[in-house]
Amino acid sequence: MVCIGTTITLAGDGKEWLAAVPADKRDALAKRLDGYLKAHSGRKWSVLFDFISDTGKDNVDRNVFAAKMQAAHRRDFSTSPDLLAFRPERSTKADKTEYEIYGCGKAVREGQNFNGVALIHAVFERNDWFFSGWTFTEFPNEPCQALADPSWKAPEPMDWSRPMEELRAPAGIPFHIDKPIK
Repeated sequence: MVCIGTTITLAGDGKEWLAAVPADKRDALAKRLDGYLKAHSGRKWSVLFDFISDTGKDNVDRNVFAAKMQAAHRRDFSTSPDLLAFRPERSTKADKTEYEIYGCGKAVREGQNFNGVALIHAVFERNDWFFSGWTFTEFPNEPCQALADPSWKAPEPMDWSRPMEELRAPAGIPFHIDKPIK
């Protein structure tokens, strides 16, 4: 697996992928995206918590967040794929303070690899960048080389007004975490 920080640095040397983002916020977004990707690919759920938007977290605390992420990203049976790598290539403005970052993503779920065009939703809130989650743009996955085509168009903006999928318990199944024993 390629080092995420190196991937972002190489892809972002000219920062072309940040064209839709205000110039004074580009460096901060690139740095925060690097941290988000390192935490996600390293399965460091407590660290990832600090990169998630308020909407994405839905008022859960760090312990609940980490427990739900761990449950959704089990290696033998997972409900969500693990984001292993992401190379940003384009960005679009989704709302006044929200941006979609498109790039080539690599993920694994239960030993099966997935590659293709992925997007990460970025939000500028509380004077910093946070993320509401990520997804592939299509299933089956759109090949990464599609992003090299100048006529490639981003899909319609997704609705990121709900918590991250991993934090939404399946319907009818309550999610409970025991309090630590002192």
